[in-house]
Amino acid sequence: MTATTKTVRPAEPSKAARPETPNRRVRHVGRDVGGLAVNVYERGIADMVAFEKDAAKIAPYPWMRSALTVSAGLIEDVGAAYVKTARRILQ
Repeated sequence: MTATTKTVRPAEPSKAARPETPNRRVRHVGRDVGGLAVNVYERGIADMVAFEKDAAKIAPYPWMRSALTVSAGLIEDVGAAYVKTARRILQ
């Protein structure tokens, strides 16, 4: 009779049970801070667009109304594209 030996490897801890490395913590904090920065930027763009639209309503000249309205629309579109891209990068 021969005896067989069986080597038992310790089970790897699951991803949820693994201790968080400093690098992972830094990335997580970076994503959170980046998300907050994008939120602040988005709010700033919304405030600027609202200001320009209000200014367009009270502008004394039609050409000024048109210029402010077009400017507000452009800022809104470019800001939305920037925010969308930034949020996609932060995922």
